[in-house]
Amino acid sequence: MVMERQEIDHAMSWLSTLGGAFSALGDYSDHCAKIAGQISIEQCKLSIRLGDPQLVARCKLYAALSLLQQNNFKVSKCMVKKIFEFAVNNKDVRLQRMCQGVWAKLQYLYHQKRKKLNNGRR
Repeated sequence: MVMERQEIDHAMSWLSTLGGAFSALGDYSDHCAKIAGQISIEQCKLSIRLGDPQLVARCKLYAALSLLQQNNFKVSKCMVKKIFEFAVNNKDVRLQRMCQGVWAKLQYLYHQKRKKLNNGRR
């Protein structure tokens, strides 16, 4: 069990690095955002095996960010709200701040999209 835990921790480290890179590129490429989302799902599966609910919530937040980058505002918004509620209930300040960061990005991208749509109507 100790060896399995070490293997999972090692895999999580690699997936975090890879997921972060694809997430950064996801701001410019829908394809990269989708890959980042797939990576976060794999991280979530590992987090469940580890039995770490805070880590599961973080992985779900990464998936919400991927959806946001793919312009899926509605689902992303719902996920961030639920994760934030979980973070507050568990007094996880770090996760709360991460949610606030994704929420700020959600608001910014939503307003940018609205502005673009309004400019296109003129």
